[in-house]
Amino acid sequence: MDSDREQIYRLIYRHLAERIEDDEVTILENWKSEYPQNLIEFNDIVEVWRQTGNFKFPVKIDTEQALTDVHRKSGIQKQKVLKPALVRQIAAILILSVLLAGGYSYFFSGKATDSVYYEEVQTAYGTRTNLELPDGSVVCLNSGSSLRFASNLAQNRERRVELKGEGYFQVAKDTKKPFIVDVEKLSVEALGTAFNVNAYEPASEIDVVLIEGKVAVRAETDEKSGTEVILEPNQLARYDVAENNLLKEQVSDAGKYTGWTEGKLVFLDDPIMEVVRRMENWYNVDIQLKDERLKDYRFTGTFVNESLEEILSTLSLTSPLHYEIIPAVKNGEGIYSKRTFRLSESKDQTEFEDLPSVRND
Repeated sequence: MDSDREQIYRLIYRHLAERIEDDEVTILENWKSEYPQNLIEFNDIVEVWRQTGNFKFPVKIDTEQALTDVHRKSGIQKQKVLKPALVRQIAAILILSVLLAGGYSYFFSGKATDSVYYEEVQTAYGTRTNLELPDGSVVCLNSGSSLRFASNLAQNRERRVELKGEGYFQVAKDTKKPFIVDVEKLSVEALGTAFNVNAYEPASEIDVVLIEGKVAVRAETDEKSGTEVILEPNQLARYDVAENNLLKEQVSDAGKYTGWTEGKLVFLDDPIMEVVRRMENWYNVDIQLKDERLKDYRFTGTFVNESLEEILSTLSLTSPLHYEIIPAVKNGEGIYSKRTFRLSESKDQTEFEDLPSVRND
């Protein structure tokens, strides 16, 4: 195996282990986009990992010929390609995956099974991706999020997709085929509507905000009946993962929850833990609170396409907030840690007492 191929396989491993760095993501994405067979090989490896939890370097083979054999023996003569639509941000990394449940098995073990297609879209940190699903529904995926669905989505009795992270859905209306978004211990069902789902992992809370239409939000419980709430526009369903508790509440400004689709981070009298959670997801960093007193502060502000340093600098100008940056560290395996931001309370708070953008309860 040549060194370039070995590097790619190591990057795929780091991707699967969720330890890949931003610069490595760029290398991997460039490789996947260079040739169609590279993307197919990547997706086959991902599916093996998904099904078995194992990863091994493939042997040196004629990749193009092998994939041709896979398609032929799986009864597939053409590669299925998802048409990307409404891509508004060039920096967004769109992964259009053709996953062969039968193909990957044959490719790695030599045994063909019934072919099932899946398509997966993943978005790199700090970017947004817009796509049109086979049924005409439009989805915007937030930073570090992914969406997985069957390529025959429009033909199924249920249009079911799997979300990790955050997505804004504009569902094509079809009263005979409900549209269902599955996240951890929660499902959101709609017939034709627009809503936002925030379900980053690991999550203590999962939020569903309805913009228009009507949705049913269902939580898994030990009881057969489960728990369900019906949302009207400008209502939020919040699921407490630890307590297995699903609540519904009214929201005064739904734009707070959908501003990210336009590159905005919107905070409306939010506690610092909520601010931290959203910034960690968007910028792929660790943020630590050194002072428990910071948990008493709430923040209001709108930030458009600004760096984390710029946001924290602004917050430090309008609140008794101090931050320090711990650079990423390379370990013995050559893998970098996330950057860490440590937040503390400034010693002198008097000049911030009357500022309207921050409230100390």
